[in-house]
Amino acid sequence: MSSPFYYQFLNSVWDVIPEQDRERFAELWQGYEQVMGAIYQKYLEVNLNIAVEDLQPWTTERWLPYTFNSSNFVTRPAVVTSSQDLSVGVNLLTRYLLKIRIDGIKTFEVNVQGFDPVTTRINEIVDKINLGAGFTFAKSIFENTIIQLTSRTSGVGSTIEILATSISSANACEFVLGIDPETLPVSYPKFKYPHTIPYTQVVSIPEFRDFIREENVTLILSEGTDYEVDTTGVVSFMAPPIESLWAERTQVDEENPWANYGYLTGIYQKNSERYISVIQGIWFAYWNGPKPINVRRALYLLFGLPTAQEDCIVTLVTATTIATLGTLNGVARTFAIPEGLASEVVVGQTVQKFDPLVTGIMVYDKISYPGFVEQEVGRDGIRRFLTENATLGYGDTDETKAMRMLEEYTFLPQISVESFIYPDINLKNVRIFLDAIRPLNKTYMFQVIVGAFKDLLGVTDHIGVQQSFDLTSNLDYNETTFMDQVTLDNYESVNNDPLNLDPHGILFEDRIEVTVYEAGIESYSFVA
Repeated sequence: MSSPFYYQFLNSVWDVIPEQDRERFAELWQGYEQVMGAIYQKYLEVNLNIAVEDLQPWTTERWLPYTFNSSNFVTRPAVVTSSQDLSVGVNLLTRYLLKIRIDGIKTFEVNVQGFDPVTTRINEIVDKINLGAGFTFAKSIFENTIIQLTSRTSGVGSTIEILATSISSANACEFVLGIDPETLPVSYPKFKYPHTIPYTQVVSIPEFRDFIREENVTLILSEGTDYEVDTTGVVSFMAPPIESLWAERTQVDEENPWANYGYLTGIYQKNSERYISVIQGIWFAYWNGPKPINVRRALYLLFGLPTAQEDCIVTLVTATTIATLGTLNGVARTFAIPEGLASEVVVGQTVQKFDPLVTGIMVYDKISYPGFVEQEVGRDGIRRFLTENATLGYGDTDETKAMRMLEEYTFLPQISVESFIYPDINLKNVRIFLDAIRPLNKTYMFQVIVGAFKDLLGVTDHIGVQQSFDLTSNLDYNETTFMDQVTLDNYESVNNDPLNLDPHGILFEDRIEVTVYEAGIESYSFVA
């Protein structure tokens, strides 16, 4: 039998099949297409994850069914967790009122000022709120850094509302809870109908619908608007959901970026698009060598600071925003400038992938910043490692020689405290990266600059600066050393074993810029 005969036979059979059966066959074949589409998408994602440049954060499951009813409804209390760090106290001198409604019944307004309103402590705020609520409503969490409010009832009727206060200018909700007063009133939880789901490691479900076929769909729900997904396996809805829903895409976290490339670096973070950028930047630095610019790029990605996502041109720079346009892919991106930092680029500038866009982190070595040890670390940081017989001071002294030797074999990442824009930044990962990328004959320190002050000081004021860091115990060029000056000066060019320097030096430094005036005229300035 020839091939055309088969097609003629199928066509003739199809013509005599009742219409209802035709629809059943069509539905079955469409189901086969969806199954094959899901398999093909997984195949593509697996192949993309082979290359570090194409890493995908999530694995996609297609067309999973979901059932929501009373059997998987979650009964839990309303909770409000502050985003404001109160570990060092807060100034509530002018903003001191909170107004809260609990479960739609109990409403109270309370003055949360402490004994000293300027430095109100977190425990004082908690006590004032609990006194107004009449029960243990507030508590401090995360080692007494933030406040969490919890209703004592559970279920749909469990709510916490943050309200406008009787004196609007005295509202402290922004300082205490991190809630913008302009958004009041706000009610928690936003999504009051939580249900458990039968699948694990689900991080996102972009859309729910009531049917698979487009022509049958009457209901579409969107993530973030109609419901939210949390990592505990719970989906919470704004309104009671219908019992049966379908999800075209369910995104599952199998930690492929960590398993494929992160494990080899030893740097672990919670899986996200930001973690992928970290991995890509670190491997970029490893492949291109330990130049200060490559180390700096990787540190920016570890801290989550704005960097160019591709080769691009800067199209806009304001006090708060930087915009770029990809030179090859034409992708337009906008980056927010973190508070306390500034733009490092200008409009029209061409930048390469992973180049920093803002200030915040610098990496110095003897070539990029001659004299950086003396200028940024200072002689006080060297003296503690010299022997008691070492000569001190400027000129041809042991202290000067030690400083020069340290500069030859050290690089210095300098990190502004404003660079800590995420709460999950792990300094251990910074050390792991610096340990791995440094040359064998190099050590490193890194500084965290915690403040810069420009205050007028009277001539009788005394300034005390305490610095401490741990570098090495054998940094002692003096009469006890086993190397002469020529060997030390040319250590990188001769075939010697690497210097045994401790690569874990960390300096937390307070920098004070001091300007000295004589008879009201500026005489000189220095950094202490």
